Amino acid sequence: MRCRNYLWAVGLVLFGCTPLFQSKNDFERGIEAYRDKRYAEATADFKAHHKKFPESDSALYYLFSCYKHLNKYHEQISVLEQLKNRKVHDINVYLNLISYYRKDEKYHELYSLFKESPPFVIEDLDRQLTLTRRFFAEIICGTTARRLTTDPLIYCVSRGYLPLFPDGQLYAEDTLTNANLVILLDRLIEADYPRNFYPMKYISTKSYLYLPYMRLVDSGIISFDPYVVPREPAHVSLAVGAVQVLMQRGLFD
Repeated sequence: MRCRNYLWAVGLVLFGCTPLFQSKNDFERGIEAYRDKRYAEATADFKAHHKKFPESDSALYYLFSCYKHLNKYHEQISVLEQLKNRKVHDINVYLNLISYYRKDEKYHELYSLFKESPPFVIEDLDRQLTLTRRFFAEIICGTTARRLTTDPLIYCVSRGYLPLFPDGQLYAEDTLTNANLVILLDRLIEADYPRNFYPMKYISTKSYLYLPYMRLVDSGIISFDPYVVPREPAHVSLAVGAVQVLMQRGLFD
């Protein structure tokens, strides 16, 4: 009897101490492998952890880093898209995706990213990104899901969506100001006379921009902003919103 009691007591002690002998979980093993630069092993562990705990953003961030070390380009994009779909508040996720989409000429995905991202992300992107003529052309090309066989800027010029400069140059990397964008958008719509006129702080009623701006507002292409500064760089979101309206009206095929 004394022997049985002793064995029972030993069993209870061992049972109570089992947490001390438990092996590391998938995430902990992944961290250990990552620190040792065993990225392939770490990838398997982080994937296993994320499968069990799909709400874990940390595993996705580590996966992205592992894929970057392993030069697995498409896997990097896949992880970033998962983070984007979770609407994480991390501007670098969206900036990286935009860079990949532009590099891979995935303009439809680029356009969709701006349409689907929450407002707080769009505000951050507007602060970080520069709207160039090329970027604007890529946004226009993003309204169609088909893949282009030519440069987006050349495509837009050939379709009449963007003008060619008198010297025949495209000036692809020129930054578009608010004034530039207003003129480019205004040439895409009918030259109707606006029904309403509103006072503006930085655009005089005698300015060459006033009538085109009011026409765009009256046509519902852009929202009225009495404080818009003509010489300031235009926001990418302003271009996306205008292009979306024009696409819905059948301008871009």
